[in-house]
Amino acid sequence: MSIAVVTGSAGLIGAEASRHFAELGLEVVGIDNDLRSHFFGEEASTRWQQKNLEESLGERYRHVEIDIRDQSAVEKLFQELGAEIQLVVHTAAQPSHDWAARDPHTDFGVNAVGTLNLLEATRQSAPEAVFIFTSTNKVYGDTPNQLPLVETETRWEIEPSHSYAAGIREDMSIDQTTHS
Repeated sequence: MSIAVVTGSAGLIGAEASRHFAELGLEVVGIDNDLRSHFFGEEASTRWQQKNLEESLGERYRHVEIDIRDQSAVEKLFQELGAEIQLVVHTAAQPSHDWAARDPHTDFGVNAVGTLNLLEATRQSAPEAVFIFTSTNKVYGDTPNQLPLVETETRWEIEPSHSYAAGIREDMSIDQTTHS
């Protein structure tokens, strides 16, 4: 069976990605250690979402309690799953600017070292797998606030004639932003 590994699988984007790819027929191996409760308190715990995924997806979802900063644990899991991994969706992160300022080593460890561990484990154990990296819009600072938005029935979209209507490219400037 083809496997989708989803990091941060009990978070907002990770849970939706887990459901989506399970519905497409992939076995989902979700990696989440509920570090969110450490960052933001017990009320921010994602354990409820983990339980929901386990109950609603059944055998299509396997939860693994790994800290992505733990290189050997990540490597061991990826070696176990091997070439069955068709997709890695990396949504795990430490998202808070305040937290990053208070504890930059933890922030860097989760966001940079954790990502490096996942990329290298994918390269070593499943080099043909697609790797999807998600990031926060906060990397763009306040620049997105200047985009022309149009309200549709269910969401806000960038004005269709704007050069970023199909997606924000890497050339969006983050110079002189006020909160990145």
